[in-house]
Amino acid sequence: MDFEILGEVADIETIAAGRAVRDLPRFRRLYGKGRWRKMKGVARIRLKNGWVRMAELHWYDTRHWQRRSSKRRGTSARARKIVAKGGRGFVVCIRNDGYEASLERNKIYVTLPDRDAERHGQLRVIDESGEDYLFSAERFVAVDLPAAVRASLLKAS
Repeated sequence: MDFEILGEVADIETIAAGRAVRDLPRFRRLYGKGRWRKMKGVARIRLKNGWVRMAELHWYDTRHWQRRSSKRRGTSARARKIVAKGGRGFVVCIRNDGYEASLERNKIYVTLPDRDAERHGQLRVIDESGEDYLFSAERFVAVDLPAAVRASLLKAS
C-alpha cells in the first residue's frame, strides 16, 4: 500500500450490506460467498511521501476488518494532465493491484475535478460502487471519447 494507517479507525459504520452492495456478484465470483458489507471509518494515515493527514477509509469485507480497501494514495503530474480540462473526464484503469474489489483493469471510469487531490498526485474517480474516491493517478491513463460515448457514460454515473 502507498500509505500506513496510524492508530485506530474511528466512526466505523456499515454503508451497505447484502444485496445493497452493488458489486455482490463480482465479489462472490472473485472471493467467494459471505455476508459482504461495505464499511467506512476515519483514521490518521501517513502517505508514501511522509505526510500525515486524516482520511475517510472505505473497504469491503465479509467479516469486520477482513478485506480493507482504503482509498488514499499519491503521485503528481499525471493527475494535473487528466484533470486539466476541468469538469468530468474519463480515464482507463491500467493498475488495480490492492484494489481489485474497487477497480477493474481496462475499464473506463469517470473522474471529478479536485484541485487538492491533483496537488497530491491523486484523481477523484467514481469507482465500482458508484461513489467517488481518491486513487493514485498512476493507476489511470486519460482517454478522449466520442461525444455519444461520453454522453452515455455521464448518464450512467
